[in-house]
Amino acid sequence: MFNNSRDPPSQILLLILTQLPPSFPLTNEYLHKKFNEFGDIKKILIFERGKTNKAFVEFHNLKSAIAARKQLNGLNIQGGKMIIHYSRLKNLNLEIVDNSRGTDYTQASSNSQNSDSILHSKTDDNIRVNLTNHISQSSSSRANSSPVRNEEINRLLDYDDDDFDIWKQEIQLNLTDMHPEIQTLLRQKQSKLLRIASIDTKVTAKMIYNVFTKFGNIEEILYQKQLQKAYVKFQTINQATIAKEYLNNTQFFDSILRIYFEPLQPLQPTSLQDEYMIYYNENCTQKIMPLSPNLIITGVQDPTEISELIKMFAKIKDIKIHVNSLQLSMCSIADTLKIMAVFSDYEFKNQKLNIILK
Repeated sequence: MFNNSRDPPSQILLLILTQLPPSFPLTNEYLHKKFNEFGDIKKILIFERGKTNKAFVEFHNLKSAIAARKQLNGLNIQGGKMIIHYSRLKNLNLEIVDNSRGTDYTQASSNSQNSDSILHSKTDDNIRVNLTNHISQSSSSRANSSPVRNEEINRLLDYDDDDFDIWKQEIQLNLTDMHPEIQTLLRQKQSKLLRIASIDTKVTAKMIYNVFTKFGNIEEILYQKQLQKAYVKFQTINQATIAKEYLNNTQFFDSILRIYFEPLQPLQPTSLQDEYMIYYNENCTQKIMPLSPNLIITGVQDPTEISELIKMFAKIKDIKIHVNSLQLSMCSIADTLKIMAVFSDYEFKNQKLNIILK
């Protein structure tokens, strides 16, 4: 399960539901029952697009959305899986559109007190998502632009990270109203090059390599220690994406890492304090494992002695000592990263330690 969303926290969650059995009745009521325990829900909108279903869930407050994503991200649903991202939408407005289903629970609640009101909820094929906070149009122009807007909705339903920039231009998303850091996040394009900010001053370039190399083959590292930032270039965009997804916003020693995609550029030291390293991997492949508090350390000559040394650097919940290896259960992911950073390829009694995520 991924620990970090690709976007900043938002009251609106984007659900990606894959491999659901055809017989499974995915409904607004089902999602409402799942998510309502974390806080009051404003609106739910389901998109059903073949093998992959997409839905929006909008909460009344940000705290509820964060709690729901933390608990439900990666949930197994009868053999299928639900991945949850923070949505880029500011507000979810429901109007009539084809091939969608949505419920406005705020409207439903207020209308339940007025028998003459019409429930603003549709459960057939006549629901529309109106991105009014992104597109400035009058009511009359909306009535005359249904075909164009349907295309925009279809692009939203099929969107992925690669085509978001096109969609953003077409709906004229106004980034200037947002915080500068959020503007930076939304303008990112996937790249082989990552920029890591807010690095603890105790960290070295070798430590950065030891951690990031667990997620792919690294070609270059430039560590600007005085600026507390580093650039890590992977062999492929996929490797960089995986590293960013797992490590962004995680604690590394006494700082929280901030990781961004960076346009490809030559990496060059600008001061004598900068550390610059080039690596030659010869297209070697490795098995990438998710971050976990469980580690196996092999190549251990004296397991008891090395275990005592490890305890000086990180908090260990449980340790099992074998003949030439250790099996560790760390107290947190932050402790896992410390061990990976310090002890990967660590030479102990003329033998290098090998750390494996379990």
